[in-house]
Amino acid sequence: MWLVAKSTPAKDGKRPFFDAGYRLRSLGSKLAFSLEARAKVAQRGWGPNPPEPDLLFHHLASGDHLVLECKASSFSTASSTAGQARKLLISCADSSTAVGVDGQAVVVYVLPSEDCSLQTETLAEISDELAEDGFVTALYGVLGLKIDDDGLWAELQISQDPSPHLAELVGRTLIVAGASSEARPLYLIPYDPAAADNQSREEREYCHRVLLERFYLAAVQVIGTADVPECVVIKADDLFRQATYGISDKWQTKDLSPLKSKLIRGMATLLNKKTLQGKVTVNNNQVELLLRDEDDRDAAIGRLLKANTTQLALNASSGQTDIDHID
Repeated sequence: MWLVAKSTPAKDGKRPFFDAGYRLRSLGSKLAFSLEARAKVAQRGWGPNPPEPDLLFHHLASGDHLVLECKASSFSTASSTAGQARKLLISCADSSTAVGVDGQAVVVYVLPSEDCSLQTETLAEISDELAEDGFVTALYGVLGLKIDDDGLWAELQISQDPSPHLAELVGRTLIVAGASSEARPLYLIPYDPAAADNQSREEREYCHRVLLERFYLAAVQVIGTADVPECVVIKADDLFRQATYGISDKWQTKDLSPLKSKLIRGMATLLNKKTLQGKVTVNNNQVELLLRDEDDRDAAIGRLLKANTTQLALNASSGQTDIDHID
């Protein structure tokens, strides 16, 4: 996502993807098959569900898309993951149906750079198999990530000659400059419930804690700028938008709504104590907080700033949702 962000942490100030006109369109969106492709996919027993890639990058001038799927490592044609790659290549061959915009849709797998060669071979094999079976397939490529002494790099490789605006991006792009120990970019989305099962417990707790901290700080801003006395309305959508630097508006995963509900209800439980007890109501993924005076405001802000986000993240990671004991 840093590749298409207006601001960049790279010290050289270059933003090749952004400057070429690429923008983040969505996360977790569901593509579509053409009627012909859907029938052929069904005949082969590959399942009716269309693919849901991790990211869509939209080239605004041409309508072209980079359809990105992120993997921790490469996979073979015998892997169950190959089924998803097959559907991506078939769907994206008809970009107007797949993404609803005229242009070209290029399937790109994002993974560690050392796995790119094997991944390219796998995609070539799958593409050839599909062509022999009568399918038209999309252009494909890989985006390899690597950290070295200069920083974090992304290297784009495309299987065939791409459009001119995409050809300019083939090669290495510096995402974050600095020593390898300092080259991890800021998490634009700290915690992704759809990917949590693939994380270690420690990483999952850390990511959840970062999201909680941002969520609570966003609520502190809402409370701190309210005129009291007031019934302050704190909306989960607004807090989540601020916690993800606006990206949550483009996030389409079905797991997002339950996460927002869990976070806002946890916040309500945290606030509804001592002098604020009975002044907190949860309604439709928002908290209504009655602040009678500055003392109530200070109490609410104090509770949020002192929240033990480490313990809350631990509880969430272990499946516990009751935080009444957190003081």
